[in-house]
Amino acid sequence: MPDPLIEHWAEDIACLRLPMPAFGGVNALILGPQNDRVIVDTGMPGAETAAIWQSVLSDPDFGAVSGVLATHAHVDHVGQVGLLVRQTGVPFMMSQPEYEDIAKLVSLGLDQRQAIATDFHDLGGFSVEGRGQPIDYSILAPFPEPLLFLKDGETITLGGITWTVLLGGGHSRAPICLLSLERGLLLAGDQLLMGSGPQVPAQAERPGDNALGNYFRFLDCLDGLPDDLTILPGHGDPIRNFKPQVERIRSGHRQRLERFLDGMSGPLTCAEMADLVFAKPSKRLKARLPYLTMAMANYLVAQSKIVVRPGSNPRIFEKA
Repeated sequence: MPDPLIEHWAEDIACLRLPMPAFGGVNALILGPQNDRVIVDTGMPGAETAAIWQSVLSDPDFGAVSGVLATHAHVDHVGQVGLLVRQTGVPFMMSQPEYEDIAKLVSLGLDQRQAIATDFHDLGGFSVEGRGQPIDYSILAPFPEPLLFLKDGETITLGGITWTVLLGGGHSRAPICLLSLERGLLLAGDQLLMGSGPQVPAQAERPGDNALGNYFRFLDCLDGLPDDLTILPGHGDPIRNFKPQVERIRSGHRQRLERFLDGMSGPLTCAEMADLVFAKPSKRLKARLPYLTMAMANYLVAQSKIVVRPGSNPRIFEKA
């Protein structure tokens, strides 16, 4: 195995690029000087990423770890939490809603998750063909309980840097972002990414949640922050055009919602709505369409733009 690549991103902030099948890998951020390292996000489960962390931790030049933080409950960010907490014995931090979600997912066997996913796909009217298999989170058991639940608006010192905690929403239920106005930095996890931004899906376990509404509220909160922040994301390179990227992401969602509404000429299921918004999706995107389309439909219902036909299953939506 080649030596792990740790990139310097800012003063006392480094990035360890970890492998995953998509998105060019996942970023683990390392905050603090050599005697006070805080690890933010941990990568995928499995032997490959575990071996990278073993190599990093065994390097005397890496120094002492003082904490582990998971920005949110997705498998590519929490996959090595158990290893790191067991090996270092340091405090683990997360938001309480994200911990509740990962604890629930870890408690479910793959057959139980498949049954929940099947019900969700049926609710959206999606055919059996092309349905992806859910991720088996039970492989992460036993998952450590956080010593600290971080709350929105609180101030915390990590790696010798003072941060304000911002809890987001949309991509997951209550992901942690860390803001340092002094440093001009926002550690955003997956809440802000390059391109069209993160996926904002409904969750099979909570099919009625207004994830997209939560994400718009998060983006609106960013409008009050300085224009010159640098974003340190969970995937890809630092984002230096902060406000233009926020507006690009917001506009992209608005445009998809407009196509959604403009194309509704009568009652439709989510599966039928997907064709209005996502032309010729890739195989990977096609597997995500039930979740993305349901999130859009839930948002438009919350905005009183469309309604759900009472008692329908699959759900039938029509204009209000």
